[in-house]
Amino acid sequence: MEFDESFVKQAAGTNVDLKRFSNGANVLPGIYKIALLLNKEQLTIENIEFKEAADKNVTPCIPSRVFNLISFKKDQIAFKDWDALAESNQCINLKDIIPEATLDFDSESQQLNISIPQIYINHQARGTVPPSMWDSGIPALVLGYNMNAYKSVNNGSESKSFYSAINSGLNIGSWYFRHNGSYNWMKDSGSHYNVLNTYVQHDLPVISGRLVAGQSNTSGQLFDTVPITGIQVATDERMLPESQRGYAPEVRGVARTNAKVTVKQSGQTIYETTVSPGAFLINDLYPTGYGGNLDVTIEEADGSQQNFSIPYASVSQLLRPGSSRYSLSMGQLRSDSISGHPTLTEGTYQRGFTNILTGYTGIQANKDYQAVKLGTAIGLSVGAISFDVTQSKTHLPSPNEATISGQSYQVSYSKLINETNSNITLAAYRFSSSGYMDYSTAMQTIDQIKNDDDSGEIRRQKNRFTVNISQGLADDWGQLYVSASSQDYWGQSGFERQYQMGYSNRYKQMSYSINASRSQDAYGTSQTSYFLNLSFPFGENYSGYAPQVSMSYNHDSVGRSEEQAMISGSAGTSNQYTYNASGTHDSGAGSSGSFGGSYKGSVSSVSGSYSTGSGYHSSSLSMSGTIVAHSGGVTFSPYTGDTFALVEAKGAEGATIPSFAGLTVDRFGYALFPASNPYQMNDIVIDPKGMSKNVELENTSQKIAPRYGAVVKVKFNADRGIPILIVSTFSGKPLPFGAEVFDDKNNNVGVVAQGGMIYARVSDNKGNLHVRFGSDAQYQCEVSYILTPIEEDNKDNSIQQFINECRKKISS
Repeated sequence: MEFDESFVKQAAGTNVDLKRFSNGANVLPGIYKIALLLNKEQLTIENIEFKEAADKNVTPCIPSRVFNLISFKKDQIAFKDWDALAESNQCINLKDIIPEATLDFDSESQQLNISIPQIYINHQARGTVPPSMWDSGIPALVLGYNMNAYKSVNNGSESKSFYSAINSGLNIGSWYFRHNGSYNWMKDSGSHYNVLNTYVQHDLPVISGRLVAGQSNTSGQLFDTVPITGIQVATDERMLPESQRGYAPEVRGVARTNAKVTVKQSGQTIYETTVSPGAFLINDLYPTGYGGNLDVTIEEADGSQQNFSIPYASVSQLLRPGSSRYSLSMGQLRSDSISGHPTLTEGTYQRGFTNILTGYTGIQANKDYQAVKLGTAIGLSVGAISFDVTQSKTHLPSPNEATISGQSYQVSYSKLINETNSNITLAAYRFSSSGYMDYSTAMQTIDQIKNDDDSGEIRRQKNRFTVNISQGLADDWGQLYVSASSQDYWGQSGFERQYQMGYSNRYKQMSYSINASRSQDAYGTSQTSYFLNLSFPFGENYSGYAPQVSMSYNHDSVGRSEEQAMISGSAGTSNQYTYNASGTHDSGAGSSGSFGGSYKGSVSSVSGSYSTGSGYHSSSLSMSGTIVAHSGGVTFSPYTGDTFALVEAKGAEGATIPSFAGLTVDRFGYALFPASNPYQMNDIVIDPKGMSKNVELENTSQKIAPRYGAVVKVKFNADRGIPILIVSTFSGKPLPFGAEVFDDKNNNVGVVAQGGMIYARVSDNKGNLHVRFGSDAQYQCEVSYILTPIEEDNKDNSIQQFINECRKKISS
């Protein structure tokens, strides 16, 4: 782009020097931390110096380390002195190497795109973020917490409990030490501390995997997840580009009262929270593998419980051609119910052979148990199908000394039919012989025989069938879904069955859903329930701040019915406050009511609730957040997570962090919040709103690619000074538009806007601003200023304004 100076010719008769803005220059000289892209794909993040050339054009200085990241097809390029290029410490002129190459800097997104014709570079997958960009973060101590205090009184009987989940860690370099546990206290049974796991992790970028040593869980990709103490190396798909990636499930349910929900896997509590009456959704479980059922308990305020299990398994193992996944685990089983700490060696491998064929295999072994799995997945036009067989052999100790073996066959199917908007997921498991055992069942059986217990009480699954179908209806007629599961066990007659069917849709601002479910145990006892829900905004305001009203009706086959009305909403400039209130009538339990609310403050997230009904009342108080100790002090956050960004913005106290309600830069200049996508680019944005007007941020957005578990410091430089606005004239005419403005220390502080208006930020109470609109002295002048005293209360929120003449500088 080339500007014609005559278009901004001033009445003073001078043309403004606009060469700096020619050729796309949209940045002042200086050093900036920016993201570099190669043909609009991520390359790296670097501190890049922008230099001003003799022609006033500002260009980026590209160091050799950046070019070393580009996989050139050297045989296609005329340039031959590659060795000198690799050793150079000087700026490299890209056009000397590839004349067709271009550089394009976007100051708004802080990205520099290096455009090179594809003929000169090797192909890389879309979305690739190379390991050179992964940030290990800073040394830090991390403590995440989630506390819940619960009290209920039911017919005069009082129950109290307290639960606190702790996720702590120490980061040193790229080694991350972690300890996760929970403290439980109950009024009648006392307290105990449960260790979930303690381990150290370290990335292995060369093999797109991670080393974990200590207490962890096997990957669960081909076998059910097993908690072990030992060593594990496994693929982490998040290290791969999004275009090369092939799960914790959602937990849904309906609570009748203010209820406590507990989620367990392999007997260990992995999640606990309090939910309001009505339908709830938990979709933020920490991933603990790809297999192993989740056991969910809903404890109502009146003491009653609902229990159900959620299948947690992958249904398709298809991979892209040439890609692979692996895991290797060696250690001892961690289980409170099995003595002796039996060992486990597990290895799995998956490989994509063609567009339609993937093979996979796995082994599990110790001295008493061996299992081998072989399988294949095929992608066909009719859907994705996988089939595998597992052969197991278990050696039982005396007095039942024997070796038993068996096979397990598994087939799974999934299909998305675009033409009809149908999504079908089908999985069927069949255990062909009573001698088959998975690892956990085998270890439990062996342990019970050793302890003279009745091993016949251990249930071994025989057949299992699950199906899930969702159907989008045409012409905005809504969504229909059907799911069913059936399973039985060896030595037990009858099947356990569950069925669900539902329909949901919207009408204008109202959404509604209908759900029917039926469950049957192995003894033939069944129960059917029906659920209807309506939800709509309260009042004329349909914005995100409008309260939502929901009304529901529930009826079951035993004759119990329930009607409920609830109102919920949020408030605050960033929706940091939430509230809810509900009333319920139950044909069996009578009427009840509840209310609750939450607040996301700058240091913690707090919520509370209270409910009362016929013969009972309950209350709860929860608090969650994260505390990080680092070289700059201790920083609090109301948010929890695994990977964090630590913003350092000294002088920008009070600035807000968009998308994180209630979060501001604290009085020490820090803000802490989760970085949601490890190994991928994350936009870190700070909003000047809320900070002093005497501070100006050099930039408000940066990009980082953190490693999983890292605490990455993101520094935003802030210039402190008093903002002034001067309307100035030169020789009786307004100053030329676009003229550059410097302070007494020759720092460029801006340009002249329309009407001869100067906006600058000064650090001294008095001084001169130097205006240059040409190279000759006759096109330079200076305007003086003297700040007036301001009351302390208004000091941070005022802009001083002046009208003053810009005079020619008198040579001394």
